[in-house]
Amino acid sequence: MRLAAVSSAVALFLPMAAFVPLAPVLASSVGRLIPLVQDCFSTQRPSACEQALLQSEALQQRAADQDRYPCQSMVLGVQAEVVMVQLQAGRGKLAYETLNAVRQRCRGL
Repeated sequence: MRLAAVSSAVALFLPMAAFVPLAPVLASSVGRLIPLVQDCFSTQRPSACEQALLQSEALQQRAADQDRYPCQSMVLGVQAEVVMVQLQAGRGKLAYETLNAVRQRCRGL
């Protein structure tokens, strides 16, 4: 009986796993994130901002895993800036200052 419940849970999960975008976020780094965020800020294209959010999420998780909390905090700030762009309420020059802080605080990550 217990095996049937586990099998059912696996059967329900597997189709959902196909929708998880694993490949684009595995190799997240500051060098990869910066151009994506700049593209989001400058073009405001939804796909550019979505990619920036995916990469920034992966980077902030790596920063947390490595106890790089100042970096993690700045990446969370960039995520907020990207969301503001998505909501058409970007902060212009101030958003780029947050991005520059990520560049400085997340070196080597």
